[in-house]
Amino acid sequence: MSQELFLYERISRRLLEQIRAGSYAVGEKLPSVRHLSRLFGVSVNTVMQCYRQLEAEGYLEIRPQSGAFVRTAESESMPLPDDSRYPLLPVEVSLSEQVLHYMELHAQPEVVRLGIALPGPEVLPVPKVMQVMRDVTRRQAREAWDYLHPNAHSPLTHQLARRSLAYDAPFAAEDIIVTNGCMEALTLALRSVSKPGDAVAVESPTYYGTLLLLEAHQRRVVEVPTHPREGISLSALEKVFAEGRVSACMVAPNAQNPLGFTMSPERKQALVALSARYQVPLIENDIWGDTVHNSEQALPAKAWDRQGLVIYCNSFSKTLMPGLRLGWAVGGRFHRRLLELKQLSTITSPSMSQLVMARLLESGFYAQHVRELRKVLQQQVQAMQEQVLAAFPAGTRMTRPTGGCVLWVRLPDGVDSARVFAMAAEAGIHVFPGGVFSATGEYGDYLRINAGNPMTSTLRHAVRQLGAMVAELAAVPRTH
Repeated sequence: MSQELFLYERISRRLLEQIRAGSYAVGEKLPSVRHLSRLFGVSVNTVMQCYRQLEAEGYLEIRPQSGAFVRTAESESMPLPDDSRYPLLPVEVSLSEQVLHYMELHAQPEVVRLGIALPGPEVLPVPKVMQVMRDVTRRQAREAWDYLHPNAHSPLTHQLARRSLAYDAPFAAEDIIVTNGCMEALTLALRSVSKPGDAVAVESPTYYGTLLLLEAHQRRVVEVPTHPREGISLSALEKVFAEGRVSACMVAPNAQNPLGFTMSPERKQALVALSARYQVPLIENDIWGDTVHNSEQALPAKAWDRQGLVIYCNSFSKTLMPGLRLGWAVGGRFHRRLLELKQLSTITSPSMSQLVMARLLESGFYAQHVRELRKVLQQQVQAMQEQVLAAFPAGTRMTRPTGGCVLWVRLPDGVDSARVFAMAAEAGIHVFPGGVFSATGEYGDYLRINAGNPMTSTLRHAVRQLGAMVAELAAVPRTH
């Protein structure tokens, strides 16, 4: 099956090259499914998968009884990655000073917060969480006061284990390690499967926190080209694995930050199969998984992990309350090492957070909340897209997220997003420049914009200001 999946990817890439080269004009009919099946020596179903995916991405229109036709390209769509710009070689990471500089502005309460990826408190159930906290202090005061170690709060881990009932290899409550947020889970995972000096494969672009983690632990990075809708290139990743260049791979298949894509179930399954074939551990960051618009597509890659090679990391920071600092990991075959590292570092995680979260899961409140949150974030992201398109100059492009609450915006005419950051900061607006989402500064003409807050007149005005700044910089001739 994995062979067919890789063929499917190559067929898609071949067709896209032909479309972009003009071999098939807008409105022109593509070859029939049976013709391509014979041409590439694959099944009809594989070709149909290819066509359906290209249709979902907006390149094709499938007309019943007529065939597949090339669609008009939309000006705001994101360009595909240029594989030639990814040498697939390990590089050092040195971003901490830049990132800390860009994060400082978030702490100022008067700024318009379009920088840090986080739903606003207006869309999170703050009163409910506070109510449960008060109740816990009354009814479970002794448990909240004491340590919950060496293991976590049992009702919490049993609730989390139920999430895996549909997985190929469901995990049990005792397989779960509760952590201080997702970042600690990722840290434990990284330390469990690699050592200083090792290289780790990541998506490009990837979350800057991932790069900071690798820098802090003296790991090098291999950046793998990543499609804004399909996810990490499996063919490029296979090359990296086959040449033995990395000790692990860190990925976010669901609502990835900053691109916002969600990999299809077939591609997640192929990713896990690739990991198993080359025995390279996957560290899966699923922190945005509960926000995927289509919950049927939101199973993590861990769901297909039969060999225990996927270390699953998650938290409730983005969907409930960042201040809880409550995350969790499932280490698979690396469980004992993760547990040792946890006990040697932070020993245990806050008791109050675990008691509160167990209550919210047991009552069914959290499940109801995330169903509503998905709809709200989808609406807010769409509203922000409309504002950016209206305010930014022609040539601006952006992603179409399938979850989460950020937009990845490519600025026209090579505008330097670091300069936009500086101008925006002077105006009391916080955004995040794209250069820190790569160890090589590859995305200097991109901005990441948070859409986690409800659209207000203040936000609209801020976006119009940003658009004017980008237009001003685009009009200035660049010196070489």
